[in-house]
Amino acid sequence: MYLNDHLISAESFPLEAFYYIIDNNGKMSSIRENVPWCSAIPDEQRSAKLVPALLDMYKEFLKSEDGPFVKDLTICVKGQLALVECSFVLNEGGACEIKGNIKPQDKLKGSISIDKLPYPIAIVKKDGEISRFNRLFIDFFIDSPVVVMPVYIQDVIKTNVLSPEKFDYLKMTESDANSRAVLCHFKGTENNQTFLLNLIPLELTNDKLYLAAIKDLTQFIEVQQNLEDQNQELRKQVQDEFEINKSYEIKLLQKNRLESLGEIASGIFHELNQPLTHLSLKIDNMIDRWSRGEVDEAYLMSKTEQIQRQISRMRGIIDEMKLFSTVPDRRDDLVNVRKVLNCALEDVRYMQVDGLILVVSHLDDIKINGSENELEQVFVNLLTNSLQSLQLKKAAESGFKPKLKVVFKIEDDLIKIVFIDNGLGVKSEDVENVFKPFFTTKKDIGGTGLGLFIINNLMRKMNGALSVDSIYGKYFKTTLSFPMIKEIDQ
Repeated sequence: MYLNDHLISAESFPLEAFYYIIDNNGKMSSIRENVPWCSAIPDEQRSAKLVPALLDMYKEFLKSEDGPFVKDLTICVKGQLALVECSFVLNEGGACEIKGNIKPQDKLKGSISIDKLPYPIAIVKKDGEISRFNRLFIDFFIDSPVVVMPVYIQDVIKTNVLSPEKFDYLKMTESDANSRAVLCHFKGTENNQTFLLNLIPLELTNDKLYLAAIKDLTQFIEVQQNLEDQNQELRKQVQDEFEINKSYEIKLLQKNRLESLGEIASGIFHELNQPLTHLSLKIDNMIDRWSRGEVDEAYLMSKTEQIQRQISRMRGIIDEMKLFSTVPDRRDDLVNVRKVLNCALEDVRYMQVDGLILVVSHLDDIKINGSENELEQVFVNLLTNSLQSLQLKKAAESGFKPKLKVVFKIEDDLIKIVFIDNGLGVKSEDVENVFKPFFTTKKDIGGTGLGLFIINNLMRKMNGALSVDSIYGKYFKTTLSFPMIKEIDQ
């Protein structure tokens, strides 16, 4: 740590820095202000920092015992540091002479000047006394460019309430290994600053010394916080997009369910018409018997039970229709696949295909983890697709024998449900498009192209998979795959 070459050269020590006299009245005056180094100190710094420091030392000198009184100052001039030895001596006239001489600072062999390092550095003794420091250390931790020695690192670096750790130099020196701490520090009225302090033992001299290297993390933390804020905003945008897509998917699902409901409406009306006819006949019969005076208690009880059964039947049909037309809150349960398939077959019973050969190969007590309502919708859509295809082919080809087969099987720890019909099928170039929304080969009969798209989404929700295979004019095959559920006895 040397001053500019035109001020100090390596051969010029000892070099006079300043020379002051304080007379018997306590008045201080400079004797030789034209020395090169003294003239390099700005007047404001000299009057505001150097002179008050010398006066404080003079007060200590007056309280001291007879003999030489020497104190050290570290002064920053033109961005560089100098260690100045200040000696206080009473002359024959009783005035105090203050002489400041720049002391050479030994450079550790094999090392570089700590002033050349790009962050605050201090060389610290075992007891915490700072033996030297660089200009950046003054900029960050010391308010004055004039520092009266000795200075202790524990007094200079003071952590605040925001600091994740409390700085304790002596505790950090208990280990011979490198140690580090993250500290928060206020300098004057500036904003809080965060530092990483590395304390490194030095073995270059006989004295135990430590190199305190301090890195300012404030900007890094601000960048990290900005990145975190941006990530939070990105996560929010992704969540918003997810909610929008989820809402869109629910609307598509609702649209598909309503379309399916419209297709089975005529069948539902037929189902309701039958019990209504029974009710009408029974009521007519009761009125006729009443008019002839042939009504007794037993007769009324019998007819009432019959009417109640027909009402319960209609209520069940309506409840099933309401359940199918809504999108319930989703909850995964163990679902009996055979039971759901039977319900789906009942739902599409209205879709008559003359001469249909329907084969269902069940496995007993097959269960999956999913939603009963969603699985029923999958089955209804697949059955509807097959039956529509068979109806079209039946109308186009005389002598056609429609066949629909549903097969349950277990392969590779998967439950597989295969729907295969010998209807129209799809062309090979269209197979890869059947899962895309609004793609349909049945526009002439009002197809929307949402069926397989929604089925595919429902299968994913139930951790299942969907695959199709087809030869145009021959068959269309759909395979549903679900992971097996191993039931554990409670």
